[in-house]
Amino acid sequence: MTKFLTKIFLAVLVLSSIGTTANAALPPAQVFIVTGSDINMVSRESKVPVSVQNNYDRAVRIRVHARSTNAQLNVQDYVSLTVPANSRKDALIPISVISNGEFKVKVWVTTFTDIRIGKSTDLKLTANPDIELYILFGFGALIVVLVGLGASRMIRRNKSGASA
Repeated sequence: MTKFLTKIFLAVLVLSSIGTTANAALPPAQVFIVTGSDINMVSRESKVPVSVQNNYDRAVRIRVHARSTNAQLNVQDYVSLTVPANSRKDALIPISVISNGEFKVKVWVTTFTDIRIGKSTDLKLTANPDIELYILFGFGALIVVLVGLGASRMIRRNKSGASA
């Protein structure tokens, strides 16, 4: 019985060591998404830049995929991109928002045959699409006030000039 348990123990030990050496032998991904700062959107639709680094000695053609975790954010499935050798390039992913809020977008890179390269990255996106409208109304109100003040000044100047 002890010989049998010893053989099973050795088999498990050998199989576990094979698995770890195979995983340890895999090189890190040479094409990956560079994490950046949080993104602030102030419009309903925008193209959000996602920076992709290529550390290979030749240009690569990839797809940058994106998926939203919230139904109030519409994201295009993927964008095709060619990244030159040993450089970084931005993929512009079209995104549209329905309401204000903070959203999380998962982004990852695949080959053209849909083989995933590297790990997925989370982008934090804060959307304030109505702020654009508020800024326009604010500038419009400021212009109306300035024109009104200028007109009243001109009227006062003309009245004082006519009475003299």
